Amino acid sequence: MSPKKRKRRPAGRAPARTGAPAAATEDESPGGGAAADPRAEDGGTAAPRRRVSRTPVVLDDRRRWPVAVWIALSALWLLGSAVFFVLFLAEGFALLGQDPEQAAAGMRAAAWYLLCLLVCALGVPLAGAVAAALMRRRIAAILFAVALLLSAGLLFSLDSPAGMFQALRNGLTAG
Repeated sequence: MSPKKRKRRPAGRAPARTGAPAAATEDESPGGGAAADPRAEDGGTAAPRRRVSRTPVVLDDRRRWPVAVWIALSALWLLGSAVFFVLFLAEGFALLGQDPEQAAAGMRAAAWYLLCLLVCALGVPLAGAVAAALMRRRIAAILFAVALLLSAGLLFSLDSPAGMFQALRNGLTAG
């Protein structure tokens, strides 16, 4: 402690704290009442005070499970869209060299890949945006809405929604 502070404060007096509640700074005796003045017992010198516990209290416990849900939905959107797009293209290229009579099974498989692609590319971001909006997570809702617009823009630049629906219907009813 600096010499100026020593001169201002008498020996044995605890430093004054602003904003500290009175109950938190008082020592209590084991009997439950307040402790007697320590200076009265030994002629004016202060006894060492007991330390007050300074355990931090958690005021706002943030839920962490929505972050795990957002990560899972984002991974499903990115990986699912990429995988099913590649599978759809591979099945489509495999259908190019087949006879129309033998192409029914390939068309059915391509239609299922297209359906899974549409679910991963459009359904997952839509579900994430709705869930985030319902849980009042504005940033997550905005990001999933951007992902939905990006996916829809890329998918519908390849073909119109009516053309994709027609391809699904033809592929699932083939055979």
